[in-house]
Amino acid sequence: MYKITKNLFILTFIILLTNGCGINKVYNVPTKKFVQKPKNQSVYNSIIESGKFLGWNMKQTNKNTIIGKLVIRDHIAKVKIAFNENSYSINLLEAHNLNYNKAENSIHKNYNGWVKNLENQINARLTTLKMTPQLEKAELLANKHKNNPLTASNQKYKPIQNVINKKINTTYTSLKELEEKIFKAGQNVNWVMSKQKDGFILAKIVRRVHTAIVRIDYDLEKYSITYITSEKLGADEHYNIHNNYNIWIKQLEEEIDFSIQ
Repeated sequence: MYKITKNLFILTFIILLTNGCGINKVYNVPTKKFVQKPKNQSVYNSIIESGKFLGWNMKQTNKNTIIGKLVIRDHIAKVKIAFNENSYSINLLEAHNLNYNKAENSIHKNYNGWVKNLENQINARLTTLKMTPQLEKAELLANKHKNNPLTASNQKYKPIQNVINKKINTTYTSLKELEEKIFKAGQNVNWVMSKQKDGFILAKIVRRVHTAIVRIDYDLEKYSITYITSEKLGADEHYNIHNNYNIWIKQLEEEIDFSIQ
C-alpha cells in the first residue's frame, strides 16, 4: 500500500508539473516610442506588414487601433494594438484554448512567444538601420573569423555562405532602378533594408529571437551579399553559423535574382 501511495504521489506531482510548466504571466507590450524611425516606414505599415508575415489577421477598427487575430489549429488569440505616428502597444483581448486565466493574468507560454515575435518584427521595421562604428567593428571581426575556418562538429552549424560578385545579366540605365528591385526583393522575403550610399545597402532579418545583418554591395554589372553580424544564431570564431542563416541568404539571393534578371 505504501509503495502504491508513493507512486501515485510521484505520478500526481509529475502531472501537475507538466501541466503548469507551460503557463506564464500574460505578456503585453507597453507603449514603445520611435521618434527617429526610417523615413519610408510608418508605424501603421510596420504593424500590418509584420502581422501579415507572421500569419496574423489585422483589421483597423479606428484611426488609432488595429485588432490582430492569430489562429493556429484550435488555438485563437486576439490582441488590441494601439498606435499613433510614433508609437504602439499590444494588449491581449481574448484567448481560446490557451489556458487563459483572466483572474491570475496567466496564459500558455506559446501566446507570449507569438506576441514577442510580432513585437520583434515591428521593432525591426521601425528601428533605423545604419552602418555604425559598432557594426564596422563586427564586420572586421567577421572577416577575421573568415580567415580562420574550421568545420563545426554540430551538423546544425555550417560555414557562413556569402554571395560574391554575382553577375547581373539585365541592363540597367541607373543604380536607382536596380536599387528599387533589390529593395522589393528584400521586402518579399521579409528583410529590412536601408541604403547607406550608392552601391551599398544594409539589410537585416529578424526571425523570432534570431537576428542577422548583412551588406549588399552592387553596381550595374554585379552584386554581393556578405555577413556582418548576428544574434542567437551561434556564429563562432571559425565562421560557422546555424544553417537557418544560410537558408535565409539563399532565399534573398534567389529573390534578388528573380527581381533583377
